[in-house]
Amino acid sequence: MRRYLCPVLIGALMLFIFCMSAQPGDESTVTSSRFCLLAARLLFSDFESYTAITQESITEGLTFAVRKAAHFSEYALLGALWYIWLRHKPKNLLLAFLAATGYAVTDEIHQLFVPGREGKIWDVLIDSSGGICGILAAFVLLCVLYCLRHREIAPRAVWKHDEKEKMP
Repeated sequence: MRRYLCPVLIGALMLFIFCMSAQPGDESTVTSSRFCLLAARLLFSDFESYTAITQESITEGLTFAVRKAAHFSEYALLGALWYIWLRHKPKNLLLAFLAATGYAVTDEIHQLFVPGREGKIWDVLIDSSGGICGILAAFVLLCVLYCLRHREIAPRAVWKHDEKEKMP
């Protein structure tokens, strides 16, 4: 399943990221504002009782955090998927990181050509750190699953339970 499902999920996520990055600046702002408004309503139980100016101020204040959290989480998922797909390859952690970071770079370059958008090195750093966290989370999860499945804790060098089975 991993052999076929992971590439499909990776492709779908990369397409989603591409489509979100292809939104012109004004459209992207509207999309972000919707999520910020939802976040404000969830964070502040009495949000509706605030004045319109205060509501707008809160929503605008959440915009930076919501946008950067979106970058981080998209690339955490992308990094995890790349790692799961490549986990039996030599230097799988590095390959997964390079794939996620490489896509982050191309995504920011793509945004240079979208009206009202700009490519930022800062976003590549956020995306890369999301990728690293996703890769490490997938690595730890697979290690825990291996230990539970084989009812043993094995050092990294001997993770092969038998010749047919390889682990992270």
